[in-house]
Amino acid sequence: MDNERLWEACRPVVEADSAAGEHFKRCVLALRDTLPKVLADQFRSNPGLAAMRKKDFGVWNSYTWAEVWERTKHIALGLRELGLRRGDKAAVIGDNDPEWYWIEMAVQALGGVCVGLYIDAMPSDAEYIVNHSDAVFVFAKDQEQTDKFLEIRDKLPQVRRVIFWDDKGMASYRNRPWLLELRDLMELGRESDRRHPEWFEQFVEETRPEDLALLCYTSGTTSLPKGVMISQSYLIQAAVRWGTAVIPQPTDNYLSYVPPAWVAEQLQLAACMAFGVRINFPEKPETVMEDIREIGPQSALLSPMQWQGIFSQVQMKIFDTGPIRRSIYRLCLPVGYRMARYAVDHECRPPRFWRLLYLLADGLCFRHMRDYLGLSRLRYGITGGSALGPDVFRWFMAIGVRIKDGYGLTELSPATVHRYRIIPGTSGQPVPGVEVRISEAGEVWLRSDVRFDGYYKNEEATAEVLSEDGWIRTGDCGTVSLDGHLIIYDRLKEMLPLRGGGVYSPTYIQNRLKFSPYVKEAMVVGGRDRDSIFAIITIDFDNVGRWAEKNRLSYTTFVDLSQKNEVYDLIRKDVDRVNQTLPLNARIGRYTLLHKEFDADESELTRTRKLRRAFLEQRYAELIGAAYAGRDGIAIEAEVKYRDGRSGTIKTNLKIRGVPLEDAS
Repeated sequence: MDNERLWEACRPVVEADSAAGEHFKRCVLALRDTLPKVLADQFRSNPGLAAMRKKDFGVWNSYTWAEVWERTKHIALGLRELGLRRGDKAAVIGDNDPEWYWIEMAVQALGGVCVGLYIDAMPSDAEYIVNHSDAVFVFAKDQEQTDKFLEIRDKLPQVRRVIFWDDKGMASYRNRPWLLELRDLMELGRESDRRHPEWFEQFVEETRPEDLALLCYTSGTTSLPKGVMISQSYLIQAAVRWGTAVIPQPTDNYLSYVPPAWVAEQLQLAACMAFGVRINFPEKPETVMEDIREIGPQSALLSPMQWQGIFSQVQMKIFDTGPIRRSIYRLCLPVGYRMARYAVDHECRPPRFWRLLYLLADGLCFRHMRDYLGLSRLRYGITGGSALGPDVFRWFMAIGVRIKDGYGLTELSPATVHRYRIIPGTSGQPVPGVEVRISEAGEVWLRSDVRFDGYYKNEEATAEVLSEDGWIRTGDCGTVSLDGHLIIYDRLKEMLPLRGGGVYSPTYIQNRLKFSPYVKEAMVVGGRDRDSIFAIITIDFDNVGRWAEKNRLSYTTFVDLSQKNEVYDLIRKDVDRVNQTLPLNARIGRYTLLHKEFDADESELTRTRKLRRAFLEQRYAELIGAAYAGRDGIAIEAEVKYRDGRSGTIKTNLKIRGVPLEDAS
């Protein structure tokens, strides 16, 4: 790896911040070519500095670089004793924990490959990925995850051991020969280290930049997930390019919350190791907001749904608060929006009057909101994976939280990211070393000197996505603005054809709907032979439930609440709001409130929470047909799969409401 060339490519982006840029430069020039070697350098240079923190039972436990090195070494040598060799695969499933990353580094130090699984993967999902990847070891966090593999043990002939690291409730599992506790594996490693103290460093130094480091499986929106082969070189160079978005500093804290099976989180891990940033792990998903307030991170990667959830939480807090505080918020927010518009347009400096007014609004309202959310120290929030609605972007900018959107694929990430100028609705400019072009069909194509090594055991799919001259066909429809910012509309195959001609992005409409705190998810459908758009909306049960209680509206279940006429009237206001921003032939003419949330366990969403549109349109074909036939409702019967494997059936009558399009104009 040519570090000088990599630094020269990044220099124009980072040199504007002299102090942070100098640290960035030193790290890039000293960076070695594999992550295990980077870990070794951090251990030698900063053995006593805290590298990771994990909250357990309300107490933050720190791990220094020396402790991370020791644990990684013992796991690696233990795996060596069990027979893991160069090129072997090991699958990992669990929450964001230090153990996940110790395991990953240990596997890679031996020249092995780590395969990440999403924590909510069903046994059938785990079976497919583990078998397809040829994994010979599986690491599972706890009893819940271990049980998944015990259920499908007979279908995993290549797996030698399942190793768990959280022993709560696992006393009866310890004597099973197929299972092993992580601490026992590490004891094997300690014994090996006493016999051969030179082995681990030798293994680390033998790692090569071309080594396969990860198999990251795609979300499988339109087909079976594909195993994207990611090398050490990809991780190192992509981590540096990712770092150009936030310019990491050695005093930074990073919150690790999004699934480690997602490539974006893997790049964050690599960037934290490369630039010496401390990684913080929340105690559990239910306490993450409290943990964020304690950490006060300088950077945080959250999915669009998680940023949307924070916005919805604030909206409902405002709804529940007293009239004085609610009035202050409503008076201050327009000031924040005005300053956000000035921030987008760098050519126009805010007048002194508005700057003073914003200082007042910040002191009265916004500063307290950021403190409550734990975002007071945040330099930049990051999002990616799917589009975050521009309305949510502007709201965060208004309260003083800067979110940078990034675009990329598992095959090449990051491709674009916001730098100093953040424009809602765009995904930023190409990172150093990446080229973007738009094909004649409107498809976004990407090319870079570092990208994936192909799809595992799928040369045909690799050939379909890669052109002969190295361009990656993304399948996304987009354009590039005059100032070089990439704008992603939607998947090319999912653009909505409209009556009267033209196409429109369903994601744009869906995101505008989700700006409402009462809308959890939405899917819109249409067609050239259809008069208008039909929206299938799922309510946010918690927020709508609180609204119903405040308005003395009784209900029993999700199904009961979703079909109340008053709730349809509540959502109608949001439909009208969105319609006012759309051209006439792209407006929502009819809508329904679904009797349940879209569920990944029922194959309605991917594990990264993207809509499986083709599956949903097929599943709800009768409902869609009834809407376009002009009916006012439909009796629906749907199979529901529960987490414990049981199946059930829901029967209800779904209302379908019409929206006169002239009312929205």
